[in-house]
Amino acid sequence: MATALEAAFSVFPGSPLFRQRLLTLNPVTSLKLQFSPPSLSQSSIHFSPLLTCNGSGLSSFPPRFSVQDMALEADADAGETSEENVKRKLYVANLPWSLSVVDIKKLFGECGTVKDVEIIKQKDGRSKGFAFVTMASGQEAQDVVDKFDSHEVSGRIIRVDFAKRFKRPSPNPPPPVPLAHKLYVSNLAWKARSNHLRELFSENFNPISSRVVFENASSRSAGYGFVSFATREEAEAALSALDGKELMGRPLRLKFSERNVIESSNEKEGEDGSSQVQPES
Repeated sequence: MATALEAAFSVFPGSPLFRQRLLTLNPVTSLKLQFSPPSLSQSSIHFSPLLTCNGSGLSSFPPRFSVQDMALEADADAGETSEENVKRKLYVANLPWSLSVVDIKKLFGECGTVKDVEIIKQKDGRSKGFAFVTMASGQEAQDVVDKFDSHEVSGRIIRVDFAKRFKRPSPNPPPPVPLAHKLYVSNLAWKARSNHLRELFSENFNPISSRVVFENASSRSAGYGFVSFATREEAEAALSALDGKELMGRPLRLKFSERNVIESSNEKEGEDGSSQVQPES
């Protein structure tokens, strides 16, 4: 009987008055524990047990709890814990290379309890010169900032601040693409190649690139190409001087290209610096 009552108490931890009443009952020959099937819904789970003793007239005492309520409480606790962790975690930079975890704990221990120290290291195990330190409370973390920020340690001025204020630096933007001023050269002889264009334009100017376009199917010259210059002024001068000039028996027709330098850099290179693109109208 005592074992059965202990089992009942473990399942239904009733009030002290209920325990006293149950234990002072006359000995009974049986103890019946009856559970109604649990009902499961989206918002909560209910257990409605019924405890009866022969002739005792005890009423049921159904325990009840809400899964939804428990989830909300857990989320709130997690949020508070996360916020508290942010307030306790410090970022420490410009540390001496020789400073160890023990050294940092001893140093910051002057302001409270150091819970954790993480020194960021390189692949070879050497310190990168910064670390993350977690104190026992937000106030202790603030005390460390107040006392040790801009403090000299082994000849170096360390920086201490709350870790949340230090975000990873954004990657460096790619270098700007140098602007090129490109001339469209048409009416080329079929045997003309990029080196022929370069030689012609290099007599009086400084082109930065030249290319002849080839047809995709036959791999024959399409009869036009491009010559690029670093400045618009030089491109204009080359256009004025060489428009109509003969190359390999054919007069060249020049105009400014509508394609920019990015498009030209993506063109498919052919032999002798040639490329395969669509002609300009």
